[in-house]
Amino acid sequence: YLFPTKALAQDQVAELQELAAAMDVDLKTHTYDGDTPPTVRQVIRNAGHIVVTNPDMLHSAILPHHTKWVKLFENVKYIVIDELHSYRGVFGSHVSNVIRRLKRICRFYGSNPQFICASATI
Repeated sequence: YLFPTKALAQDQVAELQELAAAMDVDLKTHTYDGDTPPTVRQVIRNAGHIVVTNPDMLHSAILPHHTKWVKLFENVKYIVIDELHSYRGVFGSHVSNVIRRLKRICRFYGSNPQFICASATI
């Protein structure tokens, strides 16, 4: 689950966790950003069902270390990109290249995730 900012990601994780609790399902939802402690990062890599992050972390902390994320990349079914309208200009150009890298790594691990893009302004 990709958000353009850390603050928005944090807010949405709380909402997702409440939803999972209301449904009474064991759905592990975590934020993976610069504030995530190293011990928690390892747990997320090994057991996260929904990983909420931002383009910077995807670029700098996940994709370059894809060998630590094999379980995720082998099993990823959906990639949600929220606030799609915010990815324009130079920022949007950079994010599009990060998404290309993400797709290439997913193919390498045998997955072909469906992309779901959302925007409240469209």
